[in-house]
Amino acid sequence: MKIFLSWSGHKSKLIAESLKEWLEQVIQSTEPWISTSIEKGKKWSKEISDRLEDSKVGIICLTRENLNAPWILFEAGAISKSSDSYVCTFLTDISSPTEITGPLSSFQHTRFQKEEILKLIKTINTNIKESKGGKSLNEKSLEDVFEIFYPKLESRIKEILEISPEQEVENHIRSDRELLEELVESQRNLKERINDLWTNKDIDGIVEQYVKNYTSTKSLREYDITDEPHLSDFTEKLANNPLIRKLYANSEDLKQYLKDKYDIPF
Repeated sequence: MKIFLSWSGHKSKLIAESLKEWLEQVIQSTEPWISTSIEKGKKWSKEISDRLEDSKVGIICLTRENLNAPWILFEAGAISKSSDSYVCTFLTDISSPTEITGPLSSFQHTRFQKEEILKLIKTINTNIKESKGGKSLNEKSLEDVFEIFYPKLESRIKEILEISPEQEVENHIRSDRELLEELVESQRNLKERINDLWTNKDIDGIVEQYVKNYTSTKSLREYDITDEPHLSDFTEKLANNPLIRKLYANSEDLKQYLKDKYDIPF
């Protein structure tokens, strides 16, 4: 059973991560997923879209800070489009469902209370039982496992809720920095992939264009570039192209390439 965990904001993210780990322990046939699980290099928008479409259960990790977060509203709406999906909110620092307004108010709400979390787990287990190929637990086994693992979840969420505003700001700054570093790395990888795309093609077209421009300016025949001082001068100009420089880091190799290509009059 695929479960989509939606979050927005630092505390909500930590709660979602804790819930993911806990669900995997309580009902091992569940496949909880959170966007932080996306592997580097993958297209995050497509990955999230695919997960939203495949998930039959959605848990929206709500805090006071993200009640009206656009991303939360988008993901909740995307999951609920399926007629056989189950979507609920998980309220941690929100004491009453009456505080929820707008589109999210129409969903089932689970407060951070032992009895209500047990109800949520039983609902997920029922969904597994009714799905094809799902392996659910009998009620007694589920309650026993819940009793074992619930204290761990309770302790972890209480720790998260005690994070001070100052700590949150610090974590946001760190996250922004990490985000920037990842963006820079992605741009670097993209540039390398573009370079590879060019260098894997026949480089003759690029060289020929340089040769035509150079010989036209100097009033030379094309094969004259293999004579000094033209060869050294032209090699220097050609080496300024980063794509060519990537193939011919050594100027002597570039000179040899030019001689092989243009040494015979044509």
